[in-house]
Amino acid sequence: MLRRPSAWLFCALLLLVAMPLALPRDASASPSAAPAQATPPRPIEWSPGAEFRSRHYRILSDLAPEDTRIYAAHLDIIYEEYARRLSSLAQRAPEVPFVLMFAKERDYLRVLRDRYAINATGSGGMFFISPSGAGLAFFTESLPRSRVFHVIQHEGFHQYAHSKFAGTLPPWLNEGLAEYFGEAIVLEGKVIIGQASPGPIEAIKKAIEQNATVDFHRMLTMTGEQWNANVQAGNASVQYMQAWSMVQYLSWADGGRYQRAFEGYLQRIHAGMPSERAFVDAFGTNDLVQFERAWKEWAAKAVPSALAVAAMRITFMAEGLLELSRNGVKVDGFDDMLSRLAERNFATEVVVHGRTQRIEANEKVLEIPMDALTPTQPVFDMIQPKLTRLSTVERKREEERPTPPTVTTRGLEPRELVLKWTRRKNGDFDYEILSPQKAPPPPKQAKPARREG
Repeated sequence: MLRRPSAWLFCALLLLVAMPLALPRDASASPSAAPAQATPPRPIEWSPGAEFRSRHYRILSDLAPEDTRIYAAHLDIIYEEYARRLSSLAQRAPEVPFVLMFAKERDYLRVLRDRYAINATGSGGMFFISPSGAGLAFFTESLPRSRVFHVIQHEGFHQYAHSKFAGTLPPWLNEGLAEYFGEAIVLEGKVIIGQASPGPIEAIKKAIEQNATVDFHRMLTMTGEQWNANVQAGNASVQYMQAWSMVQYLSWADGGRYQRAFEGYLQRIHAGMPSERAFVDAFGTNDLVQFERAWKEWAAKAVPSALAVAAMRITFMAEGLLELSRNGVKVDGFDDMLSRLAERNFATEVVVHGRTQRIEANEKVLEIPMDALTPTQPVFDMIQPKLTRLSTVERKREEERPTPPTVTTRGLEPRELVLKWTRRKNGDFDYEILSPQKAPPPPKQAKPARREG
């Protein structure tokens, strides 16, 4: 699987309708309904504070100001990516640049239910349109930041693309593109697309082996009602994974040979042409059986992206190290970190392609696979913080919440990853994953975690 971005970079790529991430769509959240204040909303008890304005969004949030700014900045970055890629397409509906950020899941569910008459049970976030208003809503309680970012990226695609397509995309393309960009990695203000993590790669291979995939004709012609019926029946994960894999295939297979035709397919959909006819017209063939066979052969050989896997696992380590610091624990190397996290049964969960992937504290966390861009085996390295000339207050704060070590990759392509820590005024830490061309120099007698993928 090729992951290096092409010159084209998929200009017409996010043409989505409003659906909660990997969950049934509520009937009241119709993507084609125009928001209107038809009936007075029921009163609710929620105190988000003053409205926050980012570059592109109106935001109501009850998160800590630092967290609101982090998520607002992420929203702005991906908004500009959407705008850049969809700039050639005519606008078909008003934009809905409104966001609700909740600290607690119960408030997220209650506000959507009482204010907008939407049942959001089981979702981590959604873009919704109802008679009482429209927007993007999500909560952060007990969720790692990477999980929230995925929700933002997936649902943000639906939100922005509504203005371009107003709910006219076929479901497979809608969710396939949403997951395609949900898998993207944002590093230092840059969006890296076309990434693939191990779970979905292996799951789609297994589905192909078990003959459990959906045939191409059915995928192209499946209605929203049919898609949602499968979701409600608990059979959605293959749909989501296959839709994502098909988008990956049409984006990158054989050096990008299908990119121009895929763009033509999207343009025809935008013009109102039915999905199957648009596909046959754009790709110049009605032999969907052969097309499906070629996709399966490609998918069976696909490998995870080294960068995507490293980013997922360094994020897991960041969440784990943050948890240990909050408990006053200072770690002495990777083995100590994994041991202490395992004692606490620490794990994180991410939802990708309609399925939950659980990451636990074991040696697999230290593995980075090789791909076409990595000539040598990438590894993780840990660098302990240098703390000198601490005041009495700083020393006490360090005892209560010790500074976590820096974690960096070595030998990762196209760029390295570095976990950076910043202490907040309340003594807690924020983390950021940087992507320099070169990793920090190793300390003397450093012992990298050399685990082969």
